[in-house]
Amino acid sequence: MDTECFKIFVNELADMSGEYIAKNFGHKLSVDLKKDSSPVTEIDRNTEIMIREAITKKFPTHGIIGEEFGNVNENSEFQWVIDPIDGTKSFISGVPLFGTLIGLRYQGEPIVGLIDQPILKERIYGDCKSCLYNGQQVSPSTKTDTKGITLLTSDSRYCANLHSEAGWRKLENEASISRTWGDCYGYMLLCRGLAHVMCDAILEVWDLTALLPALKGCGASFSDWSGGENIGKNGLVASCNATMHKNVLQILNPQE
Repeated sequence: MDTECFKIFVNELADMSGEYIAKNFGHKLSVDLKKDSSPVTEIDRNTEIMIREAITKKFPTHGIIGEEFGNVNENSEFQWVIDPIDGTKSFISGVPLFGTLIGLRYQGEPIVGLIDQPILKERIYGDCKSCLYNGQQVSPSTKTDTKGITLLTSDSRYCANLHSEAGWRKLENEASISRTWGDCYGYMLLCRGLAHVMCDAILEVWDLTALLPALKGCGASFSDWSGGENIGKNGLVASCNATMHKNVLQILNPQE
């Protein structure tokens, strides 16, 4: 499928939303708590509304799935999946390790994904065949040994509590750098070759849809926490290459 028209459009969406987010970054914001106790701001909501309106105007028959305002046209072959600010906790804290996620699914399969960090002016675009960072093709690290890796996650507590704590602690101990430079920014660093492994213990559809075309496009390896295809509810583990991924999964899933 030719995705060139979607590439142009999704970058236009990121230009528009990024300008708005950047104007509101670094200010003290009013924060509400959602039912799951996660934070949300007026900026999250306004950004999603802005993106939804632009999609509906351009592609009125397409479906939309968004974190803040639910689903429309759920039976459409094309479905846009939006997380207006992935990493709201970083955003409200004035830490520029968040991003806007815009993904497109065709018949349920992610075909286009964009990660935009408007403060640092960094953007990843993937279409499962290529992965562009600020317009230039990128590729992950070729390192295969887990000793000395840069390991990233959004929240290490979830990794230890929702999966094997022993496995997670062992992987942490293999790393020379273990940081919570997470949410979508961690996957951006992986795609660029600046990190070796990025793990999330659990993700929602709006968290992951935009990530997968970028990971595929750069040649990274990924799976759920157990090495399967239940990505999301069973987490997401992304590694810089297939050999690294095999080694990481063996550590994360120790035999009892």
